Amino acid sequence: MRSRGAALVAAVSVGVVGAVAPAAAEPGAGSAFGASAKVSLLPGVLGDKGLTVDTGRLAPSSTAGPTEASLVDVPLAGLVRAKAVTSSATAAGGGVHSTASIVDVRLPVLAGLAGRTPTVRVISSKCTSGRNGVQGSATITDINLGSLGSLPLDGTPNQRLSVPGVLELIVNEQVKAADGTLTVTALRLKLLGGNSAGLGSGDIALASSTCGKALTTAPPTTTSPGTAPTTTVQPRPKPPGGRQVVEVPVGAPQTGGAGLR
Repeated sequence: MRSRGAALVAAVSVGVVGAVAPAAAEPGAGSAFGASAKVSLLPGVLGDKGLTVDTGRLAPSSTAGPTEASLVDVPLAGLVRAKAVTSSATAAGGGVHSTASIVDVRLPVLAGLAGRTPTVRVISSKCTSGRNGVQGSATITDINLGSLGSLPLDGTPNQRLSVPGVLELIVNEQVKAADGTLTVTALRLKLLGGNSAGLGSGDIALASSTCGKALTTAPPTTTSPGTAPTTTVQPRPKPPGGRQVVEVPVGAPQTGGAGLR
């Protein structure tokens, strides 16, 4: 008979670690966030008992506002630490540009597997929608995963580094929804529930950007003979107050710290 903790881990493994559902966004809309984690950790990792962590999306932004967000000195529930997390999502000319970035990242959650705490200088993603469709990319700079090895960083989407049954790292994850929305997550860590290093099960997403398709322009207006047709495009309303920035101090609930530094 499985223990209560094992049952919890199995439930999270099925509900969280499966395929990532494609996000959807209205045409001309987009969003981004710096990091998120939803995991169930095995006993001995954080405290004597198993612990479920759900941080929500840190430093979220969207074209509906706030269009920019940032955090400093982020302790992501003892799983990830970063000096700065930023995101932005803006709409202009019917198109969208979304970005997310994390600077000076440490991954203590992987220290047991890697033989040291892995570090990354910059993790970032971006996407853009316009007349040529929706495009995205990710950048990972100065990454050291210790004994886990090396990630493929040639720019190809959805490349993986795996420890079977324990961990899967996906770099430049790109997922397109049926409506054409593109979500780019620079680095995703899937904890697969194996007992090695007591990682547990769940999902950690770092630097994620989403862009809906560009708005279509209105048809040409009727003109007199000999006059070049013109096209009228209704501007997308801006959020109240124009550019908006949200800054959350260290230790606030939004950082997922909650005493778990």
